[in-house]
Amino acid sequence: MAWWRRAFPLELAEEGHFSRREFARFLALVSAGFTGGIGYLWLRKKPLEGASDPGSGPSEHPVALGMATDLKNGESKLFKFRDAHDACILLRTAKGELKAYRQTCTHLGCAVRFSGGRMECPCHLGFFETDRGFPVQGPPSRPLSAIAIEQRADGSLWAVGELPKPTLENLDRVADCPREKAEVQA
Repeated sequence: MAWWRRAFPLELAEEGHFSRREFARFLALVSAGFTGGIGYLWLRKKPLEGASDPGSGPSEHPVALGMATDLKNGESKLFKFRDAHDACILLRTAKGELKAYRQTCTHLGCAVRFSGGRMECPCHLGFFETDRGFPVQGPPSRPLSAIAIEQRADGSLWAVGELPKPTLENLDRVADCPREKAEVQA
């Protein structure tokens, strides 16, 4: 017989007949489990998005991303920033601007990809604008974490730090929603 069956001797027919002591024992066990889980997360001290504190300044070790001429308009390249688990995406927009974001969706942590000139999360059909990383469709409600990139005199690109997340107050225009574009064309 399993230890929990001895600790909680409840049969389906007798579920309404248990003592306060047995109920308190059950609550204590569940509370201990929750406390242990929260303690484990606290000890890890890693945010869910895999990012350090926003605006914490430049990284101690810049990461080489290759030459700026290697990336054509509408193309992207994946890279690791802080460690082997910190997946990021470097992209050149249709306008020719270079942008870098964490590849982690702000909804449930799925991998964001750059496809067809837009950033999309395939898990729940979330889309992000390429200019600032704001969500424009789907369940994500927070912008992507942006990575500061630097182009050096020799044309090489380097990831040098994290940018603070943008806010709606400093958004100078409303993002174009792919869903609204599809409705207009139909």
